Amino acid sequence: MEATRRLVRSAAGMSILALATALAAPAWAQETTPETGAQAAPDTPGTDPVSPAQEQEIIVTGTNISGVKPVGSETVTVNRDQMLATGLTDVASVLQTLPQVQNNPNSGGSGPVYRQGGTAGYGGNSTQGTAINLRGLGTSATLTLVDGRRVVPSGAATTFTEAIQLPIAAIERVEVVSDGNSAIYGSDAISGVINYVLRKHFTGVEVTGRGTVTRYNNQWGGSITAGYDWGSGNVIATYDYDYREPFANGRSKFLRRDLRGVGGPDTRAVDATLGVTVPTLIVGGNGSSYSYYTLPRAAGPGIAFGQLTPGANLVDSADYTDFLGKQKRHQAALILNQDVNDAISVFAQGFYTKRDTQSRAYGNSRLGNNITICQGSPTYISGAPANAASSSALCGGAPGQLIAVDPLLFFNGPSVTSNPAETISVTGGFTGKMPGSWKIDGYFTYAHDSTCGICNYGNNANGAALSAEIRAGRIDPFTTTPLTAAQYATFMGSNVQLAYNTFYDSVLKLDGPLFALPAGSVRTAFGGELAYNRQHLVNGSNNAFENNPSNNTYAVTNDTTARRTTTSVFAELFVPIIGSEMGVPLVRALDLDAAVRYDNYSDFGSTTNPKVGATWRVNDALSIRGSWGTSFRAPALTDTNPRNFSAAVIGVPIVNGSGRPDIGFVFPGNSSAYQIIGANPDLQPETATTWSAGVDFAPKTSGFRASMTYYNTHYSNQIVGQNTGLFLSNPTFASLYSRYIIPVKNPASCVSGNPSTYDPVLASFIAAHPALYNVPVLGPCSVNVIVDGRSANAATTFQDGIDVQLSYTVETGIGRWFVSANATRILNQTLQTVAGGMTQDVLDTYYYPVSLRGRGQIGWSKSGFGVNLFVNYVGSYTNTIPLPSQPQSEVPSWTTADLGISYAVPKGSKLLGGLRLGLNVQNVTNEDPPIVLTRAGSNFGAYDPSNANILGRTFNFQITKSF
Repeated sequence: MEATRRLVRSAAGMSILALATALAAPAWAQETTPETGAQAAPDTPGTDPVSPAQEQEIIVTGTNISGVKPVGSETVTVNRDQMLATGLTDVASVLQTLPQVQNNPNSGGSGPVYRQGGTAGYGGNSTQGTAINLRGLGTSATLTLVDGRRVVPSGAATTFTEAIQLPIAAIERVEVVSDGNSAIYGSDAISGVINYVLRKHFTGVEVTGRGTVTRYNNQWGGSITAGYDWGSGNVIATYDYDYREPFANGRSKFLRRDLRGVGGPDTRAVDATLGVTVPTLIVGGNGSSYSYYTLPRAAGPGIAFGQLTPGANLVDSADYTDFLGKQKRHQAALILNQDVNDAISVFAQGFYTKRDTQSRAYGNSRLGNNITICQGSPTYISGAPANAASSSALCGGAPGQLIAVDPLLFFNGPSVTSNPAETISVTGGFTGKMPGSWKIDGYFTYAHDSTCGICNYGNNANGAALSAEIRAGRIDPFTTTPLTAAQYATFMGSNVQLAYNTFYDSVLKLDGPLFALPAGSVRTAFGGELAYNRQHLVNGSNNAFENNPSNNTYAVTNDTTARRTTTSVFAELFVPIIGSEMGVPLVRALDLDAAVRYDNYSDFGSTTNPKVGATWRVNDALSIRGSWGTSFRAPALTDTNPRNFSAAVIGVPIVNGSGRPDIGFVFPGNSSAYQIIGANPDLQPETATTWSAGVDFAPKTSGFRASMTYYNTHYSNQIVGQNTGLFLSNPTFASLYSRYIIPVKNPASCVSGNPSTYDPVLASFIAAHPALYNVPVLGPCSVNVIVDGRSANAATTFQDGIDVQLSYTVETGIGRWFVSANATRILNQTLQTVAGGMTQDVLDTYYYPVSLRGRGQIGWSKSGFGVNLFVNYVGSYTNTIPLPSQPQSEVPSWTTADLGISYAVPKGSKLLGGLRLGLNVQNVTNEDPPIVLTRAGSNFGAYDPSNANILGRTFNFQITKSF
């Protein structure tokens, strides 16, 4: 009801910006084109006209050979009208409706999460980008292209490809090949390829306004597209703007810290993390349980523990923390084509995105809402229990008491994390006709992406400087009034992580026929590619001198650049073995395609990947196909550059149950470790072997299509962070992880800070693998063992499954009817985290893919009217990270329905011709997601964002006018 009331309140604004969403006159379903390339959309109002000559320019994903349809692999095509019919406002959201796309994080729960929604700041997606995860094998295993060409990577501490490269207004269709394709495209194409094909032929002007209303927030946007064709060439330009209101966690019962409303615990106070309205002393930690004591209001110097009241005046910090931040996004695209003469044509393409996301958080970006009062401060609480204080680096090693404060008062409101991002890409190229029906193509791309991973401007607290001001009596930690600007200036500043990614790419390709066979022409394509990647990362903070409390100056703490050049050559051969004219029984056609690609990287070496595919057309209705190949993913520059991120903890006690006599002990049962984590320059490519087999049945004139594909992926040498807690835990793990364990025997004469006195094994390792951040605990001379927890090529994943697509279209006297179903069933998924280790069945478990996903549709259209009903299904799975003391439990399946209603005025109408109106409602019945109560560390959850959403019934509106 709340969403409905807000809908009514917003009606006036919507009449200006958007009245309805997404024309859906043609039915919405995923077209499967296993051997026919891109299938043309039905001729409906709003479809861009394409001439016969322009048909030859159509880009087909999965092959380098012009005029040849992909062989052996299945392609799912989502055309423009189908995208509009969903009512969704960006292409990433459209792709999320495909059952082949999963939303689980990379590397299970340990990897980054490239989606928005509770992921801002240090929530797993620092840049607030969006990426697509085909098959749930990781976003880095999915290659994203624009018109068959690579795009610049994004990210700061980690690397990904932004899925929202372009507005929907600039896209003609999206082609998805969920099969390995490194033989065609090179790195990243392990689980598949997503190719955004741009609109290239449009004449006129098209203006669109749109709006989205949920129970929690609104989103508004609009676009304008203009195009002109002068015969020998054309131009098309698009601009799109989108604005999203913020949505605070506290508005949803699933996101509150107090989860008792959904049968969960009250987590407003967990260990040293609690929201309060009055300053509260935190007692405990270091192995002892926590308790809280509230200070009297207006407490001052000389306060004694006896004046405190047991307990805390709790507040739910979810009310001041954004699930979705405020976001503004500008996007533009420009496409220009020109025939120079009958043999040569040139083109230029450019696209631009500027996005700014601002997310609020309850506590300070650095300190949360806890401040440290050092011993000797006038406000140090006397008579407090011994475990109310502990040695603190903020106090120079002296004891400090931890006080939870109201950050809205003390730090002047919720902290704000900004995530500005800007991408520009420009491509210029040519196509030339050569003798003998050969063709030469070439292009050059320049692209640049700049983003900020963690940008806290003016609200990042220097803890040591703050504690020093409290100790000097210049700041009252128990204040009931805001601090002055002069006081804030002594400890507040900025913390930024800026990243600049630059990409150059040049490709030259020739293709054409070699000779004729009875079945047709043998054709080939071959060429080369030269690419250059550069990532520049800059970290700066007022915490650079946190152990020097008199210095709150902003300083650059890290400035690093990594570079890579990739040289590639590729070739592909198409052989028609049997043709229809040969009269072979049960063989209408038999085609074979073979491709190979060699890639040489300047930083780690080379890799060669082949692929073969075959399609057997039994008759005009039935085809059988299959493919086999190898694929790879090159480690990202962020994976291999230790100056991007690496950290060493020097002399940290770890449990040693390994039984190894060559590793000494610092305490009984504990060894002192030099433990290093982060990037690793010795990483090698991830590799995969993939194969698939499928059948397609589409009787002519029947309106029926059916497709089924079995796929099989063996994904090896996956780059993962190591669980160092297992290394020495028992003899079995010590054997499995032996390559990451190096014994150390420091001499009695060892002097900390003088590497020449260390065991040469330790000194050599530190010199060869310097860490960006070093945290001394017991010091280097205490070290008994090196524990190498840096990223490593350690994991292996196996997945196989079946994709099924069914559709039926029939014309009747009352209109066109369309029924479809698209489903993916994963049969097996196993994970081996280290070579020789146990193989785990991770399918249908938390953080990993769900085995069954599907989307069905029934649609009707007539005389410009369209109605479509969609049903979405996510299967059940097991909650493997339940609340403490709770057993693992089954998460029920989740089914939702979407409804779309649209009307397109015929273009011939004098007054309203070209007008399109639509209303879409996602989750028509307002279904809540399944309750999934979890705990991972100090994080509690009440639903699974990988497999459901909390937005409830959502209204989408769009109005489009073409001129």
